[in-house]
Amino acid sequence: MIALPSAVIATLLGACAVEVWVRSTWDSRKGRPGFFLSDPVRGQRLAAGYDGWFAGVPVHINSLELRDPREYDLAKRSNTFRILVLGDSVTFGHGSVYEHTYPYLLEQRLRQWRPDVDWQVWNAAVPGYNTSQELAHLVEVGARFQPDLVVVGFYNNDLYDNRPVRSAGRWTRALARSESWVRIHLYSFEFYKRVYLTLRWRVSGQKEDRLRAEHVDIEQELLTATDLRNRPEQQLTAFERLSESDIRAFDCVEGQKPHAEAIAKIQHDPGFQPWMDAVRGFQRLAHSGEFRIVFFVNDAPAICGTETESDFFYDGGSAAEDRFYMQVLGTDFPAASTYDAFMHTKPSQMPGAGGHSLGNANAVKAEVLFEFLRTQVPSAHP
Repeated sequence: MIALPSAVIATLLGACAVEVWVRSTWDSRKGRPGFFLSDPVRGQRLAAGYDGWFAGVPVHINSLELRDPREYDLAKRSNTFRILVLGDSVTFGHGSVYEHTYPYLLEQRLRQWRPDVDWQVWNAAVPGYNTSQELAHLVEVGARFQPDLVVVGFYNNDLYDNRPVRSAGRWTRALARSESWVRIHLYSFEFYKRVYLTLRWRVSGQKEDRLRAEHVDIEQELLTATDLRNRPEQQLTAFERLSESDIRAFDCVEGQKPHAEAIAKIQHDPGFQPWMDAVRGFQRLAHSGEFRIVFFVNDAPAICGTETESDFFYDGGSAAEDRFYMQVLGTDFPAASTYDAFMHTKPSQMPGAGGHSLGNANAVKAEVLFEFLRTQVPSAHP
């Protein structure tokens, strides 16, 4: 009878000691823990009011869970035009300073174009999201945010791990709230999570468990206070624009060639149909008249060799994939892609164009999206 209480007390004392140790070694520049919180429908969400670091740059998440240092009144003024941008880490601005993320640069272009309008471009992207999570996000916040236009940022890995959007039960919501509380207030949460997943992998030997354990380490590395703000890639600088004749003059001898089965491979991937179901979910919302929705494809051609060897983009089959995504997404929505714009630039001047874009690459994205909204989307005009 005495052993059990003693064991409980010993466990609690041990947990307190671990918590004290983690807090004493915590890097204060990281801010408080809890960048990601649990969500019963979307899996994870960003913590409102978070201040810390992500992928080498400081980030602030405002009270509406937007990556934005500004706070907003949900009520709109008579001249307000609100654009809600959904997406994953590419749209969130993985590794990019806030002032050079493409949603923010888009807002600056819109204000220069029509200074009489109260433009609000809300970056609601969440790192790691796919299309079904973005759909669930819009379903949850759309009525409250009242966007005049919804831009859904697309990246090719959004095809994976999509799930039907379903409402959560009471116990699922309660569990998510409890886990979120623990993530925020228990500094040692990630330590226990890492220990548990590592032990699980060692016992099971399963690849999935190994990947889960590695994901925790990667996530913690992203949240460390490694300052990358002043790297040259972050800057907005002048860059060259190539002509059609310049592009035709390039020949990537060592590059890959278009593959006839590439599109069929995408369509037969197990993740393709769940992704299409998520796209149709956006279609239903648009057809109901509830939201005006456009898709924005974050895409870039392949780089021939390395930037220092050749410094040009080339097709290699990527153009066919871009056309396929545009065909699928553009069937019921206005859709734009950055592919052609990047083809007319040099990779050395477009850091991260094909993934987590920085500096000039984000400027090109903002330019493409601005011109698309200005010229091709009447509903984007106040």
